[in-house]
Amino acid sequence: MPLQRYGFIVKAADLEFFKHHARIASENFHMSISGVSNVDEAMLVAQEMITKGVQLIELCGGFSTDDARQVSDAINDHIPVGVVQYTEQERARLQRELA
Repeated sequence: MPLQRYGFIVKAADLEFFKHHARIASENFHMSISGVSNVDEAMLVAQEMITKGVQLIELCGGFSTDDARQVSDAINDHIPVGVVQYTEQERARLQRELA
């Protein structure tokens, strides 16, 4: 089955998952985006996404691989959970530019 329902979770200290969420939809693709402030909220959001038929979830680069494992465990590994990752060079650049 082709990917048609995608979930993305972004993390920042002042995001509230009840308030910061959006949907992008076309005829053949639906994307659910939710903002959370911590991994516990991400686990709740992931569980909700499962109930809406999301086929995979990606976490923003603010999450660690351990966080992704926790989210995956929270949904009983029902669908793939990935994490956006940066190369060492890009992480150094982020440190310089966002300091």
